[in-house]
Formats: sequence, structure tokens, C-alpha cells
Amino acid sequence: MELPFAITRLLPPGMRAEDLGVAAIIVVLGLCYLLISNQTGERGRIASRIRGIQQRRAQLRGELVGPKKRRSPQTSVNFMRAVAMKLQFIKTTQLGKTEAELVEAGFRSRDAIHVLAFFNLTLPLVFGAIGFAIMEMNSGGHSKWAAFHYMWPVLGLYIGFKLPWIFVTHRRKKRYLQIQRSLSDVLDLMTICAEAGLSLAMSLERVARELTISYPEMAEELSLTSIETGFLPDRNKALYNLAERVKLPEMRGIVSVLVQTEKYGTPIAQALRVLSAEFRTSRMLRAEQKAAKLPALMTIPMITCILPTLFIVIISPAAVKLMDTFGN
Repeated sequence: MELPFAITRLLPPGMRAEDLGVAAIIVVLGLCYLLISNQTGERGRIASRIRGIQQRRAQLRGELVGPKKRRSPQTSVNFMRAVAMKLQFIKTTQLGKTEAELVEAGFRSRDAIHVLAFFNLTLPLVFGAIGFAIMEMNSGGHSKWAAFHYMWPVLGLYIGFKLPWIFVTHRRKKRYLQIQRSLSDVLDLMTICAEAGLSLAMSLERVARELTISYPEMAEELSLTSIETGFLPDRNKALYNLAERVKLPEMRGIVSVLVQTEKYGTPIAQALRVLSAEFRTSRMLRAEQKAAKLPALMTIPMITCILPTLFIVIISPAAVKLMDTFGN
């Protein structure tokens, strides 16, 4: 006896229940692969940050000890660097600003600016060629809108030129958001380290080691600052470098407090505790501000999506009843 709600009735024609089981197994295996690859990618990102910190330590040590031979880049990076330097796509006057923006986005390699210049050169050509191909495919008709087909190559060139900078800006905003979220925890841990009698460099190194998993971006910045504090002749220079790499008002406030406590000999733990309370208060205020914006932001989705569905659910039974009544 066949069940009235058998699953075979819901399947497309020609598909069996065994095929559905195989498809479900394939979907589960794909999800497992995505999960494992995500974990592997996170380990790879942490390993790349650790390598960057080690390279910075070796660079500072080499500057103090003597000249050091520069590490040869990979073949693909070397090709991008050669093309960018030969064509001189980025002007000399813009090198400092571009390198600062790349450092703020987390790209610390010396070849990052050459890679950016290479993509600024190749992506407009690629997207322009795609736009030209779309224009050729749509140019068969003789409609009055045929002139607008010439906008596809221009649009492709514009997207190809803006796409690398959009990627860098997105990475910068995402990185700053993660650093901003970690400031209160960083100040709490630094307060504990200062009360335990650790020096500034040791406190930064300890806090960076504790935050490697939860806040890797902030851990990387603190590790670099700790290394520069140990190698640079002026400790304040290392703190100012931290403020230059992370251009946030909160980070400038932390650097100012650390510099002033070292200059005037005031207790650092008390100052860090006050800053931590202020940052937690500002974090709560930002959350309340976002919550206060929700009613205004939900107005349009409610009018366009929720209310029509609600009206259909309420009016449909009455409409069906009226149709049956007038039909009889």
C-alpha cells in the first residue's frame, strides 16, 4: 500500500529516492569540505601573520647588526613587480600614501604595492575586453537603445580600475572594526600585566600571545610594537608607529596615555583602567545607537515585504469564502 504523502511524489520525474540520498550525501560532504577548508585557511592566515612578525624582527635586527640581503620573492610576484616597475603605473609622489594604505589594510610586504599596480593595469583590460564582448553580442539588433551598448566597455574599464581599491578599502575597514572591538580586552589584559610588574614590551608581547586566536589583527600590531620597542632606540617611536599603522582615535588615545605615563612617571595601570572603562562605555553607546536606528531601517522592508504577506494571509480566507458564495 502506497502512503498518501510518499516522498517519491515530491521528486521530479525520473528521479528515485536513492538518487535523493546520494545527493544528500554529496551536499553533506561538500559542507564538511567547506568547514575544513575554512579552518585550514584560518591557520594559514595566522601562519602568514607570524611570518610577517618574524620578518619584521629580522629586519630590525639586520638594521642594527649590518646590511642584510633581501629575500627573493616568488616567481609570480617577481613578474608583477617587474611589469609595475617598467610601466611606472604608480607615481613616485603617491608611493608613500599608497604604501600607508596597504599597511593599514594589513598588506606589509614590500611587493604589495607592485602587486596592486599590476592589478590596476590588468583588471581594466580584462573587464574592458569582457564589456567589449558583451557589446558585440548585443549589437545585432537595430533598436533605439543600440547606442547604450557602447557603455559596456567603459563600464568594464571603470570597474577594473576601481576593484583593487575597493578590495583594499574593504580589508582596511574590516581590519579596523576587529581592532576596535578588541581594545577594551587589550586594555584589561595590559592593566593586569602592569599590576603584575611586567614592563611595557613584555606586557605587549604577553597580551599579543593571549589574543592570537580571538583577535589576530590586534595581536599582530602588538607583537610588532613589542619588537620595535626592543630594537628601536626611542620607545616612543615604536608607539607612534603603532598609531600610524592603526589610524583610529582610540589607538591614538592609548598611545598618548602610554607616552605621557612614561614621560611623567604616573602609574600606568590606573590610566589603562580608566581608558578601558571609557572604551566599554563608548562601545555600549555605539550598540545603543545601532539599536535606535532599527525602527527607521525596518520601515521600508516591513511595508514592502511583511505587510503584503500579512494582508494576503488575513484576506485570503474571506476572499475564498466570498468566491464560493457568489459561485454557488
